[in-house]
Amino acid sequence: EEDISLVDNRGVTVHQASSSGLDTGRDSEGAEGTRAFRKLLYAAFRTRATDLHIEPRIEGCVVRLRVDGSMITAVQFSKQIFKRLLGIVKILCQIETSQKNQVQDGHFSVSIKGRRVDYRVSLTPSVHGQKLVIRVLDSSNSPSRLHELGLNSWMYDKLRTIATRDAGLLLACGPTGSGKTTTLYSCLREIDVEQRNAITIEDPVEYYLEGCTQIPIDHGQGTTFHSVLRSVLRQDPDVIFVGEIRDIETATVALQASMTGHLVYTTVHAKDTIGSIFRLLDLGIEPPLVANSLNLVVAQRLVRLLCPNCRKAVTPTSAQTLRMGQSVGGLSKIYAQQACKRCLRTGFHGRRALFELLEITDSIRDMIMKGPTIKGIREKARQGLFTSLEEFGFGLVGEGVTTFDEIERVAGSE
Repeated sequence: EEDISLVDNRGVTVHQASSSGLDTGRDSEGAEGTRAFRKLLYAAFRTRATDLHIEPRIEGCVVRLRVDGSMITAVQFSKQIFKRLLGIVKILCQIETSQKNQVQDGHFSVSIKGRRVDYRVSLTPSVHGQKLVIRVLDSSNSPSRLHELGLNSWMYDKLRTIATRDAGLLLACGPTGSGKTTTLYSCLREIDVEQRNAITIEDPVEYYLEGCTQIPIDHGQGTTFHSVLRSVLRQDPDVIFVGEIRDIETATVALQASMTGHLVYTTVHAKDTIGSIFRLLDLGIEPPLVANSLNLVVAQRLVRLLCPNCRKAVTPTSAQTLRMGQSVGGLSKIYAQQACKRCLRTGFHGRRALFELLEITDSIRDMIMKGPTIKGIREKARQGLFTSLEEFGFGLVGEGVTTFDEIERVAGSE
């Protein structure tokens, strides 16, 4: 942790890696609080944690890290150190230090081993004090290019082709935290931004994309995806990334834009690719607009990967073999998790995405126009290249990189 320098939200370094404490805490408790905070950030950095939770208790606080999607208890601190931690974060974020009974948000950054890592902060009142959640925005932990996502070869070819077209709609779906934005960022990096004007609308902007104009939603000013999107259409865009479709107004403008010479990327919350079509229809979008604008839908989930240091081979049960069916063929062994120090005794180390791609073919367009059914669209999809999330996941089980139970948890049929 000696390589950490703290930088406030104005970009001013307030604590060099070699110094002993923040300017606001030169006493021993202040220095101890600063050391504790730096150690927490370093622990999050080393474990590739996505979130750091500092939770108040009667006697102090508990710190937990979200690593590979699971919560891991890291350490407990006294009430005095807890107060110091809150104070340090508020100073870095330039937010009111005396206010304890309201929601507060902010951001700061850190230089770790010469690498910049950004953090988004949320403070919320609770019975024993403010709970602090710090989201880690370390772009080096995310795939940066499409070929690094782990797509099947035909999926990569299809996604890259449609993601670099002149116009149309590319839709990504999945729950919060499933990697939708990472995938669409990777698609944006396939575009020649020297030759095309790419604009993103995000809530909030999490990672910097070189060559793109990135616009954050400012709730304080009352801006929305819909209002910013209308403004962006007057900025001569070629490619527009809309962070999320939440209402019929945003959806209508985005879909219309994709039909008037713009390439539009956006996301919705839906279970799978076919469900995304019905999500747009349920918002009240006219079927002809959905049918004629959509080019491709991508659904995804994140699954934990087995720790290669401690995984163990097991014989699949007859029920498991039956469930996996033709996805993997006749497997004589699969792998299960154990526990070791390297994986923090979780049995897993790292995550990767499961993918499902649905190209909107002419036959599927006709079906959307006439009144689609889930069964009907699935049958049309099966006539071409189509792999469900679950089938993609069972393929990973066959490769020995994750467990049967993990795929059932994340992508199992309901």
